[in-house]
Amino acid sequence: MYVVAHNGSAIFGGGELAVVRLLQGLQGRGHRVLLLCRDAIVAGRVEDFGVPAGVQRVGGDLALPDAFRLAGRLRHERPDVVLLTTFKKVLLAGLGARIAGVPRVVQRIGLESDTPARGRRYRWAYRNLVDDVVVNARSMRAPFLAAAPGLDPARVSVIPQGVVEPRRRCEPGALRRELGIPAGAPVFGAVARLARQKRLDRLIAALSHLPNEVHCVVAGAGEEEDALRALAARSGVADRFHLAGHRDDVGDVLDALDAYVVCSDREGMCNAMLEAMAFGLPVVSTPVSGAEEALRPFIDGTRPGRVVGFGEGELPAALRDLLADVDVRRAMGDAARRRAEASFGFDAMVLRWEALLGGTAPAWDRPARRVAADAMAGIGV
Repeated sequence: MYVVAHNGSAIFGGGELAVVRLLQGLQGRGHRVLLLCRDAIVAGRVEDFGVPAGVQRVGGDLALPDAFRLAGRLRHERPDVVLLTTFKKVLLAGLGARIAGVPRVVQRIGLESDTPARGRRYRWAYRNLVDDVVVNARSMRAPFLAAAPGLDPARVSVIPQGVVEPRRRCEPGALRRELGIPAGAPVFGAVARLARQKRLDRLIAALSHLPNEVHCVVAGAGEEEDALRALAARSGVADRFHLAGHRDDVGDVLDALDAYVVCSDREGMCNAMLEAMAFGLPVVSTPVSGAEEALRPFIDGTRPGRVVGFGEGELPAALRDLLADVDVRRAMGDAARRRAEASFGFDAMVLRWEALLGGTAPAWDRPARRVAADAMAGIGV
């Protein structure tokens, strides 16, 4: 099977990494893959992972020539299936795939806010240009279907993220020593882009309500770095709030933490959270999509973490309880590792994707030129 994926993001973030890892898994099973990216910078990051990449920019919905350029590229590549991985590009990228006569078009949805409720053009695109939709958390499926009246529920599947346990590159405690954090200090933190969506200001607010021996570590880069440093200084926690920058040694970052925190306003199934669970860390998360699913209790009552609301005092209260009790942290960490292994195994994820991507495509009863003509005329878009 030859899978060509398209990603229109200007950055290489968690969603892009998840797609690259999926393509790595498919490569490992003998399939040919190619990821078409917005620009050479993102494509270069993809190729660093050993995944073939190229540049094929798809602009906004009015950039119709981009759909025809993509169609030409796909006619040359002749893939068995096109995997679309950027929600806002579904109209033009899906149209390009249809014009090219690609047998199967699949859309991956990674954010709970990415539903056809965002506009008529999306509802039209999902009814007419996409064979199957895959969301990465069960809680995302019903809202997606509710936002797309008339879409066959059989065309919307759930395939959870798959992870493997991140490995340390250095000896235990290396990052703590690098950052000047005492060996026995309680530490919570996250691996995340420094973006507004991630609401990392909540970590600073929580830290300001916790005892002075508690530290916070965030590994990542992004446009919010200066704002976060300034907020930490104003909050009086600059000496305990550590921005470690972009790191490739995720295992060493997780080794420095006693608890992992997701504090976003919106997510899909957070891949970084699943990696923390696979590493054996307890998790405290805001109620974003996938959190309840990943952190639900086992039959024996043990649970991998806690889901807290967006109220100002809820996150610091949960962290205070968790960081104060090493036995609770250990039990939650063990449960987190069990849940990651049982529900979010990487090999199982790849097998499910392989089956879906290689499935028999529904009959397509509208010639490509008619689809193109409808799009140009604005019918239903």
